[in-house]
Amino acid sequence: MNLSKTYSPVVSPFKGVIFDLDGTLLNTLRCIGSAFNQALKTFNYPEHPFEDYAAFIGDGVFKCAERALPSDARSQPVIDALVACEREIYDATWQDNIEIYDGIPALLRTFREGNVPTAVLTNKDQLAADICLEICFPEHRFEAVIGYTGAYPHKPDPACGNVLLDQLQLAPRDVMMLGDTSVDIQTARACKLFAVGVSWGFRTRHSLEQTGCDLLIDHPSQLLPAIQSMSTKP
Repeated sequence: MNLSKTYSPVVSPFKGVIFDLDGTLLNTLRCIGSAFNQALKTFNYPEHPFEDYAAFIGDGVFKCAERALPSDARSQPVIDALVACEREIYDATWQDNIEIYDGIPALLRTFREGNVPTAVLTNKDQLAADICLEICFPEHRFEAVIGYTGAYPHKPDPACGNVLLDQLQLAPRDVMMLGDTSVDIQTARACKLFAVGVSWGFRTRHSLEQTGCDLLIDHPSQLLPAIQSMSTKP
């Protein structure tokens, strides 16, 4: 569906959009799961079905490593070693299994044509996020991308989100944030943004309903009609 031909490119009342990355723009479940399983195998720990990583992902690579390890192996040195191994494997293999979610390119094109700035706020490592976005969306320019560098706490701490708002030079009331986990909704709330839950990612629709998000959608094509419908209601 080409939204730019059907709906106005002006996404009133929002002047900017912030996206989560993993589970929102890109389906990275298999590439993350594959890299972690190879790393776990290297250290002789049990591997997991890819579906299990849907619950592990969302709070950064170190938390994912902790969740993937057996409970009696979750010491910081072991977690650090597993993350270092996973990062090396991921860098070499992520392109083999990554997928762009259906409808995302059309949605980004609509924002671009409407001069609506877009940004990414993710707990993914900064360099990995930058490379993913550059390769997967070569025709789209995100005005700002903030991933994890250690300079700010992971989401849902609002520090990184507030920095992103400063970079966009937009007030919180003028920005909506899309994400697939409760962490994203909590981040939006902490930054006073309009919170949009997306059910095509790594969490169930039911779990997103429990977050109290402002809007819940099942496909990117639903976003602009829903926002425009809300903005025209008396």
